[in-house]
Amino acid sequence: MMGAALMLMVLATSPLDSARGAYQSGELPKARAELESLLYPLRLDGEALEAEAHLLLAATYHAQEELARAEDEVVRGLAVHGDSALDPLLYPPDFLAFVERARAQHQTRIGELRAERSPRLFPAPSPIVDPIRPDEVPTSPTLTRAWYLAPLGVGHFKHGRSGMGTALAVTQGLGLAAAGVSLGTALSLRGPDGRYSANDAGTARTLNVTYLVGAYVFAVAYAYGVLDGLVLTPAPPVRPVP
Repeated sequence: MMGAALMLMVLATSPLDSARGAYQSGELPKARAELESLLYPLRLDGEALEAEAHLLLAATYHAQEELARAEDEVVRGLAVHGDSALDPLLYPPDFLAFVERARAQHQTRIGELRAERSPRLFPAPSPIVDPIRPDEVPTSPTLTRAWYLAPLGVGHFKHGRSGMGTALAVTQGLGLAAAGVSLGTALSLRGPDGRYSANDAGTARTLNVTYLVGAYVFAVAYAYGVLDGLVLTPAPPVRPVP
């Protein structure tokens, strides 16, 4: 019988007994250290014990005049077990009033913490609209091949052919620049009567030849770009309409 009684006493022992005794005897640092070690990280089984530990730690903070921490622990305790009954023989009246004020002021926060602890018991919402099938996804309009008529490789860049576009842009640009500079310089050498002087005649002749060569290079490169885009390059496949 004695062995059974001792076993019952051991089983009835709560992990909070030591911290509770320290709080009642005024050993607040000891109670605080034990409760914090039990709660962070959590080493208690059951919501009732966890809620009681939070409230006991809140009372310890309250007695040490750390009201912000005390209020936070009250909220956490009520979120774990909102119907926790506080023993008026253990806690002083001012702390009991403090708990009731926190309960009234922080209903939203208590509910949020309680929801975080609760498992999701309802299924995920079904989509309001049916998912879009791949053949229903709108496609961007196909680029027109008329872009190939633009100079300086613009059409090739538009169609993603940057290599050919760069070659055409450089070739046409150099030809156009050479022709423009040569023509402008040659015209500036003419006198008021529209003729070249004997000293400038040779230079003007060279500039005119350079102008013709530059214009020819531009024209050939432009023609090849148009031919390559409109004739040599196959048209993109047309997507059939379902």
